Amino acid sequence: MSSVFSVEQFELLFGKSHDAVFFMEKVNEDYRYVHVNEVAKKLINMEPTGKFVGQVVSPHIAKNILQNYNLTLQNCEQVDFEDYTYAEMEVRKQRTSTIPIIEADKQYILAITKEVHLSRDMEDKYLFMRSVFLKSFLSTILISNEMCLIEADPKFADDFNLRPEIMKGKTIFDIPFVDEKTAPHLREYLQLAQKGENITSKMLHLIDKNGQTRHYSATFSSLTSNDEIFAVFIILQEITSLIKQGQALKTASHGLETFKNAISSVADVLFTSIDGTILDVNERVLKNTGYQREELIGHNHRIFNSGHHEPEFFVKLWDTIKNGYIWRNDVCNRKKNGDIYWMDMTIIPLKNIKGEIEQFLSIHYNISSEKRLMSELYKIEQTFRAITENTNDFIVITNQSGEIKYASPSYMRKLGYRSDELIGLPYECLLTSDSIDTWRDVIEQPQHSAIQEQKIELQLRSKFSGDIWTEGNYTISLELMEQEVAEIVMVSREITERKELETRLTYLAYHDSLTQLGNRRKLYKEFPKIEERAKVSQTSIAIFYLDGDNFKRINDQYGHDVGDEFLKCFGQSIVSSVRHDDLVIRLGGDEFLIVVTGLSLEEFERMEQIQHIIDRIKTQLAIGWKINNVHFSPTITIGISIFPDHSSSLDELIDLADQALYEAKQKSRNSFRLCQESQF
Repeated sequence: MSSVFSVEQFELLFGKSHDAVFFMEKVNEDYRYVHVNEVAKKLINMEPTGKFVGQVVSPHIAKNILQNYNLTLQNCEQVDFEDYTYAEMEVRKQRTSTIPIIEADKQYILAITKEVHLSRDMEDKYLFMRSVFLKSFLSTILISNEMCLIEADPKFADDFNLRPEIMKGKTIFDIPFVDEKTAPHLREYLQLAQKGENITSKMLHLIDKNGQTRHYSATFSSLTSNDEIFAVFIILQEITSLIKQGQALKTASHGLETFKNAISSVADVLFTSIDGTILDVNERVLKNTGYQREELIGHNHRIFNSGHHEPEFFVKLWDTIKNGYIWRNDVCNRKKNGDIYWMDMTIIPLKNIKGEIEQFLSIHYNISSEKRLMSELYKIEQTFRAITENTNDFIVITNQSGEIKYASPSYMRKLGYRSDELIGLPYECLLTSDSIDTWRDVIEQPQHSAIQEQKIELQLRSKFSGDIWTEGNYTISLELMEQEVAEIVMVSREITERKELETRLTYLAYHDSLTQLGNRRKLYKEFPKIEERAKVSQTSIAIFYLDGDNFKRINDQYGHDVGDEFLKCFGQSIVSSVRHDDLVIRLGGDEFLIVVTGLSLEEFERMEQIQHIIDRIKTQLAIGWKINNVHFSPTITIGISIFPDHSSSLDELIDLADQALYEAKQKSRNSFRLCQESQF
């Protein structure tokens, strides 16, 4: 059982927390769960107390956790990190803050984990893209950074038998749906996409549940949250029939007719005369427009005109093709029922052996889905801008000198500034003195070889109220040609409450909860500094080991409540008796320790100083205090050891002072005894 937190103390501190809290003890190369709150149990879906990290979470997650826990203890400072988990086809993101706690020879980690919602813009875009492609001829799959399948559209999942129970715990390369020759290329494309590159028009050969090889053209895009890539979104267009028809083209000898048949299976194909009269269409035109063949043959192509384009659009079209050039553009047409649809249209002049244009071949690819997608993405972008302007996050853009170019309304709402006060103002003018150097380290870096993304914590000065702590990411953008800083973009979130909690936890870790005096951990933290000051000033240090005389009687006679109040008053009395630079520690029970500093190295003079301090302590205790109208004026017995005369080791000094205390109590109470030479 840890002496840092009892079960009751841990429950009191974190039982009602909305965050998952873990108190871990380092054991060899792993960490054991000592205490966890209910939120933590729900997060990992089990009771982990007494178990080790390697027994509770999967290996790749455990590796990340252990690495950051070790970094926390190695640097003896807080570490913040984020990770993703994938459960039941769902992406979950967590942010964890770890705090080191050292107690004697034991090492602990206090970890606080928040579940972070994926950023809204990314989620909206992904959900929209998924809904757009759900009923289209395109297929979509979502792959995690660990190469695991997160999601696939229903038809694709059924065609390739990608059920959750089959995929659980496996990567996409562990199941036989990726062709052997395709696998290394697919892995390469995914790795490039995970680095932020957009990969388009890559050929993939996949094996369906019937063992048939199917061919796809694939586009790979990364999905990000808070500037961190966590998955890859793949859009697949099956081109199996096109591949087969392409093979047929190689062996066919019918030229244009063969080409017409091949292209007809994947595109709308029309033949018109030089004046635009429709001569022939393939079946896809009839299916996609709703017309019968006889309703089109012999009629002018203007039958499809939607009225969307200006007359100049068609003037340029006719000028191009009548001069023998191929024309291509996006065209908005109208179906028989009046519905609007968009086509990627290519018109090719067909010439006879004399070079004269006889007909026009028009090939149409329906791009209505892509147009709707672009329209929706534009709406999403507009929505994103609206959210940015109304978010509580602090968003700022500065130039290379740190002067503000843009600040989100949060700076006005929470700090009390007007927009015109912020633009052009050096950002450091918004910071407290402790944060200015941190910010200057960002803008004064001598070299920026590439765009950099870093975390940063800064404390902002409010114009009217208290200071605000923020945590965020900053990105340094470079000019492409000069490779100089173009601007610095920083997105931050307020963490004032977390900072206050960290301060409180740190205080609790180094102070006795009853008397508010320093505890043994505080003693071991501060003594090296005290020792160094003594060496520099050429002075000595005395360790006073105090034990109350008959303190147990107070609990027995008046009860524990009075006993606790008595110990508080006793601690205050001791503190008021010593100097500001001296350190008063409660070891436990009625045992206290005082580190008395600035004493002479000369034995006789030092003894006079010690006697004077002890007299002050006894005088103050003799004055005493009242609790519930009962006056108390206790006495104490003291054992004393001296640094550096008796030892330079704190543990030995405490032990020698304890021995001296024991000998003093053997002779008489309300006395003190200095460590004797025979004891060391």
